[in-house]
This record gives sequence, C-alpha cells and structure tokens, in this order.
Amino acid sequence: MRTLLLAATLVLCTVSLSFAAKFDTSFSYSTIETEHFSIHYHQGLEEVSRKVAAIAEETHPLLAREFGWQPAGKTQVVLIDDSDFINGLAVTIPYNAVYLQVVPPSVASTLGEYDDWLRVLFTHEYAHILSADPARGYSKVTRAIFGKPFPSLDPLSVLFFIATAPPNTFLPRWWHEGMATWAESKYTGVGRGKGTYYDMVFRSAVADDDLPSVDQINGDVPYWPSGHLAYMYGYRLQRYIADTYGPEAAGKLAIAHSGRFPYLINSPPEDLFNGKDYSDIYRDMIVALKLEQRARIKELSRVPFTPLTVVNNQGENLTNPRYSPDGSRIAFTRRDPNDHNSVVVTDASGKNVLAQFRRQLSDGSLSWSPDGKSLYFTQAEIERGFNVYQDLYVHHLESGETKRLTRGERLSDAQVAPDGRTAAAVVSSRGSQNLALFDLSLGDKAQPLPVTGYTLERVSSPSFSPDGRSICYVLTDNTGMSALRIYDTAEKTDRALFRASRTFAFPIWAPDGSAVYYISDETGVFNLFAFDLKGGASYQVTHLLAGAIQPAPAPDGSSLLLASYSSKGFKIARMEIDRSRWSLTRGPSLPSARTASLATEAEVGSAAAPSPSRYSAAKTLLPRFWLPKIYGDGSDQSVIGAFTAGADVLGYNSYAISAAYSEGRKRGYFSLTYLNDYFYPTLSLRAHNEPFVYSDLYQKGYDYWEVNRGAELAASIPVNFLESSYRIKGGYELLDQKALSRLSSDGTFGGIPVFQGRRNNLFAGISYSSALKYPYSISPEEGRDLTFLYRYFGRDIGADQNLSEYSARYEQYLRLSKTQLPHQVLYLRLSGALADGDLQYGQQAFQIGGAPSEYNQYPLRGYPTRSMTGKYVATGTVEYRAPLAYPFTGPGTAPAFLEKVHGALFADAGQVWDDNRSFHANETRVGAGAELRADMTIGYWAKVTPALGFAHGFNRGGENQVYFTLYLGM
Repeated sequence: MRTLLLAATLVLCTVSLSFAAKFDTSFSYSTIETEHFSIHYHQGLEEVSRKVAAIAEETHPLLAREFGWQPAGKTQVVLIDDSDFINGLAVTIPYNAVYLQVVPPSVASTLGEYDDWLRVLFTHEYAHILSADPARGYSKVTRAIFGKPFPSLDPLSVLFFIATAPPNTFLPRWWHEGMATWAESKYTGVGRGKGTYYDMVFRSAVADDDLPSVDQINGDVPYWPSGHLAYMYGYRLQRYIADTYGPEAAGKLAIAHSGRFPYLINSPPEDLFNGKDYSDIYRDMIVALKLEQRARIKELSRVPFTPLTVVNNQGENLTNPRYSPDGSRIAFTRRDPNDHNSVVVTDASGKNVLAQFRRQLSDGSLSWSPDGKSLYFTQAEIERGFNVYQDLYVHHLESGETKRLTRGERLSDAQVAPDGRTAAAVVSSRGSQNLALFDLSLGDKAQPLPVTGYTLERVSSPSFSPDGRSICYVLTDNTGMSALRIYDTAEKTDRALFRASRTFAFPIWAPDGSAVYYISDETGVFNLFAFDLKGGASYQVTHLLAGAIQPAPAPDGSSLLLASYSSKGFKIARMEIDRSRWSLTRGPSLPSARTASLATEAEVGSAAAPSPSRYSAAKTLLPRFWLPKIYGDGSDQSVIGAFTAGADVLGYNSYAISAAYSEGRKRGYFSLTYLNDYFYPTLSLRAHNEPFVYSDLYQKGYDYWEVNRGAELAASIPVNFLESSYRIKGGYELLDQKALSRLSSDGTFGGIPVFQGRRNNLFAGISYSSALKYPYSISPEEGRDLTFLYRYFGRDIGADQNLSEYSARYEQYLRLSKTQLPHQVLYLRLSGALADGDLQYGQQAFQIGGAPSEYNQYPLRGYPTRSMTGKYVATGTVEYRAPLAYPFTGPGTAPAFLEKVHGALFADAGQVWDDNRSFHANETRVGAGAELRADMTIGYWAKVTPALGFAHGFNRGGENQVYFTLYLGM
C-alpha cells in the first residue's frame, strides 16, 4: 500500500513539484501586470506579451461566467519560446499558472486550424484553470485551512493531499481536456471542435464503425488517435452535454464536482442530468454522433468518390510522401506505436522497402536531392540544455550516413531547389515564422537567410517551381485567413495568388509548372485542389469521404501520392491525374462550423500596453499551503508536524520544509531542501534533523532507529539529448548519526555493532540513460542505463571514519525481434558496491535478498529480503520479458484501466563478502522464477505495474517464494 500511494503521489504531483521546467539560462524574464494576470516573458517576446495580456483580459470574464468561478489572486502566465512544437500547461497547485510555448502550430497538427493561435492556446489552458480550481462545501473549508497542497512522499501525506487538494484535480483526463477543448471551440472562431480535422476523425470512425468505448477514452490506449482520444471524445461529450442540457451545464458540472470527494465522479451528472451518469451520457453522445456523421456521409456520397489506391499501409501514420526525381522510388515518414519514427524508402510500387533510417521528433517533411542519392529533412534535438529545436540533416542512401547541417537554426519544411544548390525552409523565432533560403554548398556552415518579415503568423510548406525560380508557400494570419503566396527568388518579390477564410496547406507545383496543387477544406473535407497559373482559376481535383493531405506529384505528372486518412491513421495512397475531371464547381460540401473571429489583430493590438518590470521570484515564492505530517521515530507515540513547499513560477527557486515534535522522545525534528536553478548546474542545499529506521536490521526481527543530523551542498549538471541524457553531480555532506533505539552496554543493537558519530563525506557521480520504449512496449526495448557514485569519508574532512564507497549499476535492454517476436526483450542488469577502509557498521553494510522494489537496492529473488550482508556486493539479473495480452479495458469511468499483461522469466545471482569472508564463486547465490505483470493506470493518472511472482533459491538459504511487488516506471 505504501508503494502504491507513493506511485500516486509521484504521478499526481509531478506537475506541481516540477511545474517550473528547467529553462534556458540565457532567457531573461520581465513581467507585465494586468487586473487578473501576471504575465512573464523573456527577451524577444515583448509583442507577444502585450497581445497575450489583451487576450487574457478579454477571455477572463467570458470563462469566469461560463464556469461560475473567480480565482483568488492573479493567474501567473509564462510565455516561453523553447520549442518548435506548440504546447501549453495549466496547473492549479499550489497557485494558478499557465505556461505557453510561443510558436505557431503545425498545419498538420490537430491545432493547425485556428483564427488566432495565441487566443486558442490561451483559452484552452485558462479553461483548465477555471474548471479545475473551484471549491465548494468541504473543499472550500479545507482550502481555507490548508490552501491548495501537494504532498510530501510519506503515505499519510498522500491521503491528506487527496482529502484537501482541489477535488477537480482528480477528474479523468477526458474530463479536463474535453472541457478545455469545448471552451476553446466555443470562445474562438475556430478551435479544434470546429475544425475539419476533428470532423474527419469523427466521420471516419463512424464510417468504419471504429468508435471508442468510454473506458478507452478513460484509459491510455496506444493506437490511433491515442493521446488525442481524451481531447476529441472528451470534447464531443462536453459539447453533447451543453447541447442537450443547456449552455450553462459545463459550469454547473465544474462547480458540482468541486464539492465531491475525489473519484466519486458520477454523482454530479446524475444529480444534474436526470439520473444519468457519464457512461450513460457517453452512450447517448455516441448515438447522436452517429446520426450526425451518417447524415454527412450521405451528403458526401451523392457523388462518386475519387478512387485512391493504397500503396503502403505498413504503419499507423505514414505521411509526407515524395517521389524520387526519376520516379523510381518513394520516400515517406513512418510513425507507429510499435517502433521508432523512421523514414522509409520503397520502390515506385510502395510495396518493397529499399531503405529505412531513424528519425527523431520532427515535422515529418522530406526532400530528395536532385540526383536522388540523398534525402534532406529536419528533426529536433535539445539545444542549450533544454530547448527543443529542429535543424537540417541529410541522409546519404548509399553509405547510410546521416549528417547534421545546422545547429539551433529552428527549421521546418525544408525543400531543396532543382539545382541542388539552394534550400528553402521555414524558420521560427519568438512566435513568428518566415520563409528563409540557404546555400547548401556551404555544408554545415550554411545559415538561413529570411526573405519575409511576418510577425506572429505561420508560414508553411514552401515548394520550389520546376525551374527553381519561384517558391509557393502558405501564409496563415491571426484573423482566420490563409493565403497561397509565391516568392520570386530572382526578383525578390512576393505576391498572393489568392486568400480566403479556409485552410490552405501543402502547396506543391505540378511537374510542368502549369499549376500548383494544394489541400483545402473548402468543401468541409480535406480535398486536393489545383490552381491553374495561366488561367488564374482554382479547380477541385478530388472528392473524398475522409480526406487526405500532403500531395506529391510523380515526375511525369501522371499520378500523385497523398497521405490518405482512415480511422486507423494515415496511409500512402496513389491517384491518377486526369485534368478532364477537374471541376470549377465545388461539392458536395459539408457545412462549416467556423464563426467570426472574436477580435481582429488591430483590436487586440490597440489595447493599452502595461509597463514591464523585471521578473521577481519573491512574488510567487512564499508558501501557499501546509499539510499535517505524522510519522514514527521508534517511540510509543507518533511524531506530529507540518509540511509545506513552494517554488517561484519560473522554477528558479524551489523548496520543501517540514517541522515536527516527538512527545515520546521530547525532541523536535526538521527538514529543509532548497534548489536553485538560476544557473546551468542546479545547486541544492539540504539541512535535516530527522529520525531514520533500518527495518529488521540484519533480519534480527528488530527495527533500529537513529537520528540523522546534517546538511548537504551539491551541484547537478544535466546534459540532455532527445533520446539520451547524462547527469553529473557532486557535493559535500555533513552527517551526524546518533542512536534513538536503546543500545546494549557494549554499544551494540541486538548484538550488531552500530555506528554513532560523524560521517561527513564528499561525493561525485554520473548517470546515463539511452533506454527507449514505445507505446506498445512492456518495458524499455533498447538502450542502456548506467549509474556510478563515489563517496569519500575521511577524518581530514571532519568524519569519524576513513572510508571510500563505490557503487555502480548497469542495465541493458535488447529487443529480440521487431517482426517475429514483437516487444519481447532480454533485460540484463549488473550492480555492485564496495567499501574500502575502516570497518563498516550495521547500518552501512550492503544487503542482498528479496524481490525488487523501490526500497530494495540489491534484490535476489528466492532468498529472504536483505538476508545476507557484507562489505562488498555484486548482483546480476537476466530476464526474458514478453507481452501476453493487450486488454486495453476498464470498468467504465472508474479510476482503473488495464493496459497490458506481460510475463517475465528471470535468473538472479548475487554474493556479498567482506575482509573476513572472501569472494568464492561457489558461494554465489542463484535464484530463478517467473513473474506475471500488468501495466495499469490508477486514479486516472498514475502508471503502475503490479507483479505476482514465484522464485526458487537454489543455494544455501534459498527458499520457494510467492510474492507481490509493484514496479514504477517500468
């Protein structure tokens, strides 16, 4: 139970404990204050901050009225340009804060349709605040007493947290994301709920009879649309509630939940909506969705659909197809929940794979070199420790070598000119995107030269004309308008072909230069259109049921590739080009759900700009909550105390403090931890005077208690990459240990010598991780984890011992086969430690035995827990892991979801020894057995893996064990 509660704590409070993610230390922050918001931004985001200030104050009264809630105090808003991929985060504990990554959303993303991307993003995140923050009834009382807390890591603190935190915090993800997506759609001109992408997903799901059950949106399924399920179907549920039970239903629900104990989620809808719980309403919503979409399908079916031939469906999301210059090969980006993202090259039929190479997080775009020997693409990597920026790479197909060409340039949609000397790309910076050119002949010294100067607008999908003189691209502004534009590289002029309040995307030239193909939702479906450059007219080329994106004409102009959508994702399809079938008239068409933009750019910009001031951490640093803390110290009475913690909104300073008093021992205890992240190394200070227990010391049946007093000063340096990381740490610790348990006259406890005195030490360590797992994985499938730690205890640094301790752990994950044995893994683990110097005492000895857990550093299954001790320890594990079933099911809307069932066959080996008992191979203890494991989500958010195991120890001291353990983060 203790481990289960710890798991819930770690997951539920991860955002609160680390909601100030580490930021680039070159960012210098300023603040502007409005009536309801404090807006923090770094250099280069001055214009963005003024716009967000105006949007925030316009949005506040709308959402406050919608949800019937006025937050106490100002909401903190942090604007940061640290990623090329838009995202947001809202937290309500311990105070209300919104974090916005300031970059226009990709046109291919679910956020790609908007009237004003900053307004959509802010409205969504602020809706999270106003729907999660309310309190009434018992929670209003607990908030007045305790504030909005997050817990320390003791189990009782977790229970206090559940009882006192805002009740809406514990609602399922579909509730939170559905409510915010519904609000964003209601209070902006577009929003995801009014977009063609969501409608495409719903229409295809109905057409294919592939609608998710309520437990599937309640859990975490890996298959398409996976992480979007909570947003999409949560939105439809909230929209159905508003349409059926009245526009005020959302606010009533949020307030009703805020006075209910966590996880009792069905009482509010039953009270408000004629006795129906969420499962009932979800079923009603699905019925309504089917009726709506079947009517749309019927309307679209009045005219025969354009025939498409699927050429490759080996993956869940296959996008960005491109013919090679000679038309003999096809390249596309493959994203699949069973494997790493990759670029796939096939023959012209799409059936035979000729090459495949890995690709990291990216926009997906591809471009062939004119000679067909290389592929250019962009992908992300971490810059300056924390920023996720895309750069240009080239992969040479003959050698298989991938070379990075730029660093920190923030590029996307890179396309190579027909002469191979120039490339065009979109460059992002401080909320704006622009078209840029660069000289490929400079190799890795090439730097992009922007040729447009747009502000806070999106540029996407540049494409060279066959003669290399012109570049067509799409510009999307913040009034709901998109324009197809052409930049002349010789004249350095830029003009619009046409402009309309619809989505235009993925323009690409016909091979003969006579037309520009593009995707538009002009008919309510993502269809292919062509703009005839000579006649100046636009033609509808396809009529599709679901939709398609990213056209790619064959070099001879006879056919064209598309990323075609179905309810299972995107597949690569081919269509024949027949200009006689192009139509000037549109249709059949679906009605648009778009509404007028709430404010024009001019109106937003006309708002009075608040004066900025330098960011002050002190304003958000003071404690905002406290919780009782009750624990033991080996006396006959409980230790009673209190705990609090805090951090400024940028995470430069964070701390946790506790203080307590033991009536049984007539003494006080305290603990203080402080982290400073103003600089690249994290500096930490810890001071403590706390009891510590060695449970069942040496398996003697007694718990040994001592008090540890001391302080620690340390520095930690992260070296981060997208798919691996290092962490280097070092510091100095002052530590004094005194017995609380009664000792014998000879200073022993139960006959075991125990240490009392100073254990001051210097320490240094390094950790490395490159372990990777995928949505269908049952554990990491490749890569390794490595840790090493050294501690020096010496009288010359104030210790009462001369001792050196070394500890290390190495873990390796080996995927057995991608195809024949999918997700089956061979796991190898080696760990050990040694102490070189003065005699170790009972508390310091290394111990092996027992099942793996968060508290057992050297497990050895088949032997009693911590049953063998020594000065030196070495253990190893070989484990075969295999999936058994993928249930992906749960009991309706209850806070439990079973994802995967898997098993493991294992063999453990280990030995401890000391100066009086040397290492002998025949003394090695060996155990083997099997475990049945299940990946589950509990409490809607916490990921845990309970396991039931059997182990047999083959050597002296071995036994047959049936045990239960709980893995976190497997």
